[in-house]
Amino acid sequence: MEGIQGPLTKEQVTHWREKGFVIVSGLIDTALVESCNNKMMEIFQDTACKDFGSDGKCAFPTCSDLDRITTHENLIDSVSQLLDTPDILLTQSDGWCKAGHLDFGAQQNNDQRFHMDYGNHTFIHPTPWHEPENVAAIVYLADTEVTGGGTAVCCREGDEDELYQPPYINMPGNGGHWEFYNDRSHAEKYFEEKHPDIAQFRKKIYDREVIPVYKPGDVLLYRYDIWHRGTPVKVGHKRSVINIAWKKRDSFWHLTWNPAWTKWNYYGNVEGVLMKLSPKQRALLGVPKPGHSYWNEQNIKWFGARYPGIDISPYLEAL
Repeated sequence: MEGIQGPLTKEQVTHWREKGFVIVSGLIDTALVESCNNKMMEIFQDTACKDFGSDGKCAFPTCSDLDRITTHENLIDSVSQLLDTPDILLTQSDGWCKAGHLDFGAQQNNDQRFHMDYGNHTFIHPTPWHEPENVAAIVYLADTEVTGGGTAVCCREGDEDELYQPPYINMPGNGGHWEFYNDRSHAEKYFEEKHPDIAQFRKKIYDREVIPVYKPGDVLLYRYDIWHRGTPVKVGHKRSVINIAWKKRDSFWHLTWNPAWTKWNYYGNVEGVLMKLSPKQRALLGVPKPGHSYWNEQNIKWFGARYPGIDISPYLEAL
C-alpha cells in the first residue's frame, strides 16, 4: 500500500482490505455521471432489466460516455491502491438499469439472496483473505434514496468472524447446492428445507446486513468474497449503475466476464476509443505499458500504422 499513490485515503484502503468493501464519493465528476445516467435512461426508455446486466446494450466498449467511467484513471488508481500493484486488467464492465417491479420469481434479482461474486468469475476458490486478487465496483448513477435498489453488504468483522471462514460454499450454486435460486425467499426456503444448519448460518448474514444510501457518483468498491445482495427498486422507478471488475494482471484463473474488448473492432468506433485513452488506460485493456519488453521501434511503428494519428511518443520515450 505504501508504494502505490492514488485518490483513496489510507483509512479507505484499510476498510476495503479488512471489512471487504468501501464506499467512495468524488472519484467521478458530476457532469460525467449525469451524462451517463441520461444515456442509460435513453437506452432503457421503454424497458429495464429484471435480471443482472444489459444483454449487451451497455457492455464495454459502448463508444459512449459510459466508457469514460470504465476507463477512468481515478478508478484505475484506486484499484491499484487496493491491490497494491499497478499491473491490473479490466475483466468486466456493463451498465444496466434495474426496474422496480413485483416479480419475485425464483431467478429474479428483485430481492436477491446473499451471495459472493467469485462463483461465476473463476473455477477456483478465492485466495486467503489477506491476499486479494480482484476488485469489483458498482458505480451508482442514480440516487437510491429516491429509487431504492441500494446494494446490501455484510461487513467482515476480523479474522475470527464466523461468517467469513472459508471455504465459502454456503450459498446457492456452490458446494453441491446446484438448485440455484437468485431470489431471497426461494433460496432461503431451499436451505431451510434441505440444509437447516446452513439456513441458520445465512440468517446471521441477513441479521447483519446494511443497506447504504448511494448518491449519484458514489462507488461501492468490494471484493468477490464479500457477502452482498441486490435489494428491490421502488415500483415506478429505475436505478442505473455500471458494474466494473478488475484483477491482478497475472491472475489468469480469473476470467473476463464480457466478450473480448476487441470483438467489435474493424469499424473505427472501438479503435477511436482506444486512440483517445492514455497509456495507463490502454494497459487496462491489455496493451503493454511503455517500457514493456514487447515494445521496440518496429513494433511501435506498426502500432502507429494500425491507428493513424495515435500518440506513440510515450512508447518511444520509454525505450
